[in-house]
Amino acid sequence: MDDLKKALAERILVLDGAVGTELMRRGGRGCLEAMVLDNEAAVAAVHESYLDAGADIVTTDTLCADALCLEHYGLSERSYDIARRAAEIARACVERYSAGSRRRFVAGSVGPSTRNISLANDVTEEQLGDVYETVIRGLLDGGVDLILVETVMDSRNASIAVERCRRLNAEIPIAVSAVLSRLEGRVANGAPIATFLKELPMDDIALVGFNCSSSPRAMGASLETLAAECDKPIVAYPAAGEPAVGAEAFARGMEEFCRKGLVNIVGGCCGTTPEYISRLSSMASRYAPRTFAL
Repeated sequence: MDDLKKALAERILVLDGAVGTELMRRGGRGCLEAMVLDNEAAVAAVHESYLDAGADIVTTDTLCADALCLEHYGLSERSYDIARRAAEIARACVERYSAGSRRRFVAGSVGPSTRNISLANDVTEEQLGDVYETVIRGLLDGGVDLILVETVMDSRNASIAVERCRRLNAEIPIAVSAVLSRLEGRVANGAPIATFLKELPMDDIALVGFNCSSSPRAMGASLETLAAECDKPIVAYPAAGEPAVGAEAFARGMEEFCRKGLVNIVGGCCGTTPEYISRLSSMASRYAPRTFAL
């Protein structure tokens, strides 16, 4: 945690871009998470392309690695194996690129799963917690530096994931990143940002932010609200949008967040590529990070 906190205070860190859509762009099909078992070279190549582009943090190929997601492919029993191997692949890539005073980091991705616990009637909180715990245990055993609970659509899901992570490891930093609603200032389930934060176990969370959504432009006002509501480091990694904005336009849109001192980590979600991260890295290096409570 100390190395990450120090880096967050010193500069705006750059998260990688999309893993899933980048694997698909390169020919990946079917269960993209299972590629860590049967085509790890392809997964490593994606990580390395983002590191070459200037990423400080790479995300494991585990967004849909929980047992509920994997049951569609008959792979539910491989959840731990997939998570651990994904973390090991990312860790090996990061170690090759970490040099001198610039350390790189691995974020273990924990996705929303296929059930929103607030709506589901076929899974209990305990069962969902077990599903998350299996993924998190694999990520921890594989050597991640932080847990990224991302693409959050239900604060209860996120809270369960955070609580299970803390059962396994009391110290590892946890980031929570929500999807925004089309209604300004609200997350995907319709809750205002302030309400969403109150529903999370914030004492156990090191970073908060938003991902996916649509494009940088759609995220700006909500980031300002988030910055006013909490004193945690903030992460922002929107999608390229539909239709996609180009890499240069994406970086220009993200520059507003950096110029206003709203963020500590910037990156890209669905549809972004190493080119986007290269432009983002060059831009972010010109700005100081958001000040946060140490």
